[in-house]
Amino acid sequence: MPQQLTGYPAPQAPRKMARPKRLDIFLHMIKTSRLLGALGKDGRISIARKVFFFGAILALLLILLFPDALDEAFLSLVMPIVGTVLGVPLDAGFDWIAFALAVVSLLRIFPAPIVSEHYERVFRKARA
Repeated sequence: MPQQLTGYPAPQAPRKMARPKRLDIFLHMIKTSRLLGALGKDGRISIARKVFFFGAILALLLILLFPDALDEAFLSLVMPIVGTVLGVPLDAGFDWIAFALAVVSLLRIFPAPIVSEHYERVFRKARA
């Protein structure tokens, strides 16, 4: 029978990490902003990951909020002939749902244990 070395902690079963749910992110704007703020302030996450995540979110928001301005500028300068054929707008509700799904997917940029820790703290404390 193997002896346990003194001074070392006993092995523990791995803890199941909480994963952000798309419905939570979509329905709880204030909690989602708290989660994103906590991830932005966490010193364990590299600056490059934060810049990439928040830059991608900002780009998606710009495209979502100013589609006509960006669409017209891009399509008139880069694709003048094809732009009028491809310029079919999507329903605004669908756009916001797609944005929420993109935010949850982009959370994978951050390390899963850190996201799980902040998600548990922000979303689960009200339920406990």
